[in-house]
Amino acid sequence: MQFKELFYVANIIDYFRALTLYWAVRSPDGYTFAKWYSISYLLDCVDGYAARALNQESKLGYYLDMVIDRISSCVCLHNAAQAVLAGNTCFGSTAAPAVAFALRAAIVLVEIVAHGAVMFLSEVLGVHQKQMGYDYAIVRKYLSDKAYLFWACLSFELFGLGCIINLTPVILISLPGFVFRAAANICRLVSIITMKENKRWSASGQGATEQQAREPREAVRRGSSDRLGHHRAASPAGAQLIKRAHSDSADASEAHSSAEHTGQSSS
Repeated sequence: MQFKELFYVANIIDYFRALTLYWAVRSPDGYTFAKWYSISYLLDCVDGYAARALNQESKLGYYLDMVIDRISSCVCLHNAAQAVLAGNTCFGSTAAPAVAFALRAAIVLVEIVAHGAVMFLSEVLGVHQKQMGYDYAIVRKYLSDKAYLFWACLSFELFGLGCIINLTPVILISLPGFVFRAAANICRLVSIITMKENKRWSASGQGATEQQAREPREAVRRGSSDRLGHHRAASPAGAQLIKRAHSDSADASEAHSSAEHTGQSSS
């Protein structure tokens, strides 16, 4: 990382995102929380555009955006669960514990475990994100159709905010999208845990086909997080250190063996 990246406009926007999120957490009531949280969310909408317009895409910005996204969603879901248990929503006393449990389960399963597993496989092992759960129709819709992705991610946020400020129409309208995004990410997690696509990952790592081997990695789209409907399907150049180092060693070893074989044949 270069020192100047700290002062990129897009990264400064992310610093303000973190600040507004802090003010949201410190808010005395749900409406104040919703105000600061919405400002943070709107800043998330512009940081990526600023980075690309000013040619200021960076790994620092990529990881800042990704980490703040996860923290934001966890905070919103936690506050929503508290509001539901406090009886400040349209859910009755009978349904409230189940709804609160679902919100907290989304924190653990969707925001932490599923996204954590996806990031680990993508950033460390170099597995393309579209190779995780892509056999499920719901995951294909979630990742390939930007309209579905935008609807699902926006609904996920609106459902939490609707619970916090007790807006029943917002809760009801956003519920299908909330469930859709949660189900898609849980399907990806199931695919990873059961190693359903392990053969595909291994094949891509060993260069199963010439076409796969020739395909370049997608360039990182800084700021285009999945919360805003533009799924980040690639990581910054140089992020897959483990896999690349292994691949380079394997290629060098193969080239050396080939050279020795050629020399023996000539003699």
